[in-house]
Amino acid sequence: MRYYRGLYRLLMVLSLSILMAVPSPPALALSEAEAAKIGKEMYEQVTGSVGIYENERIQNYVRELGHELALNSDRPDIEYTFTVLDSPDINAFATPGGYVYVNRGLLAYLKTRAELAGVISHEIAHITEDHASRQQSAGTWSNVGSFILGAVVAVTTGSGAAASATQDVANTAGYALVRGYGRDMELEADREGAKFMARAGYNPEAMLSVLSVLKDQESFMRVRAKDEGRKPVAYHGVFSTHPRNDDRLQEVIAAAKKLDTSGTKGIDPAQFRDVLEGMKFSEEQRASAIVDNRYYNAKLGFTLAFPSGWRVVSRSGSVLGVASRDNTALQMRVKRADATVPPENFLRDQLKARKLELRDGEEITGDELQGYTGVFGDASAGNFTRIAVIYFGSNAYLFEGRTSSQTLAGFYDTLFRSSIDSFRPMEGADRDAVLGIDVHFVKAVEGTTFKGLATECPLPKYKEEQLRLVNGYYPRGEPEPGEWVKIFR
Repeated sequence: MRYYRGLYRLLMVLSLSILMAVPSPPALALSEAEAAKIGKEMYEQVTGSVGIYENERIQNYVRELGHELALNSDRPDIEYTFTVLDSPDINAFATPGGYVYVNRGLLAYLKTRAELAGVISHEIAHITEDHASRQQSAGTWSNVGSFILGAVVAVTTGSGAAASATQDVANTAGYALVRGYGRDMELEADREGAKFMARAGYNPEAMLSVLSVLKDQESFMRVRAKDEGRKPVAYHGVFSTHPRNDDRLQEVIAAAKKLDTSGTKGIDPAQFRDVLEGMKFSEEQRASAIVDNRYYNAKLGFTLAFPSGWRVVSRSGSVLGVASRDNTALQMRVKRADATVPPENFLRDQLKARKLELRDGEEITGDELQGYTGVFGDASAGNFTRIAVIYFGSNAYLFEGRTSSQTLAGFYDTLFRSSIDSFRPMEGADRDAVLGIDVHFVKAVEGTTFKGLATECPLPKYKEEQLRLVNGYYPRGEPEPGEWVKIFR
């Protein structure tokens, strides 16, 4: 998917370069038929390159809100298409023919339906104000469509001018994704979009919250770029690096205050929270994950379940599950296997070095697995242990389940054995659990800090900064007790 996102950025940068390189003839309005044809071609190219986010709940939510706002626009007669793209980039954009795109990456930074309405209204206004025709002629738009089709072939086959320009474009990849229609048209889209929001019953001042979020992200990207020794990234109009960005905010505020700001639709964060819960945030691959007490290891390709309610901790070379009582725990360690040594011999050699004797031994078999298990110690003396080894790949996975309970040793042994038997190779659905990093919500308590939340965050870097950004606390501040906070896992 990273390849396709990079391809999409490349194509959009190249197409914009063509637009800038060709002298613009006098503006020529696109006919509805021309706009529909160009929009459909671009839709197929964009969704084919980037991909549609496969989440029907979120797609339907954005689609329904988009049509609600479009009916309150100055052009309710246009056939609109609203699509959530499977891109982590913080952006939204519109193309001819009534096509509006929202990246899932932007959704993670919003708090309410009203804020999303502000984003979509802005994009609808680009369409109702015919900004595409006012910026470029119909012929130029058609050429862009043809160029993109050619570039797809050139880039995917590694040939042609588009392929040779890949390195140059990569240096400016942050300026991809349709940078917008210029300052004046972006301001016009803000003003018109605010009007559409007010008509639909939403407070247009929600647009200001979105702009604040984007400005925080822009500030963070400057810090990050400096830290990484590269140029800062900027996206399309609502995320512009124009030096008068603060003036733009003031103009939007002034326009919004002239409208009816009594609308109260979409301001309840609880409803929007339900929509975002579980949404994919990042595709950064994690080496391991613990989901509902099941441990997944992507590198070694296995998964293992621990008893419900136990605390599960992943450590270097081992995983530990701890019960809440009776000094009971199950640990799994990874050792190098010797295929010439049968699992039973491996296990007995382990105990021999500790001067222990294995009892009640039996084989463990399964797909791609072979192993052996038994017990040692004395339950009546409070030192019962279940031990097992499973060969998988080139490794030996050594289990030890210990309890000091004299009366519940049998019960705990059943749990030990159940966990050991749950060990299996990872499947396709299992890999989904460790490939993606999703958005979830937790309620802050006394003492909750973003620094503390960052310790459990699976993002590879900038953990605290990202948590602050999605929660609207960048660069400082802490959540109040009882406040719902977005986290990643």
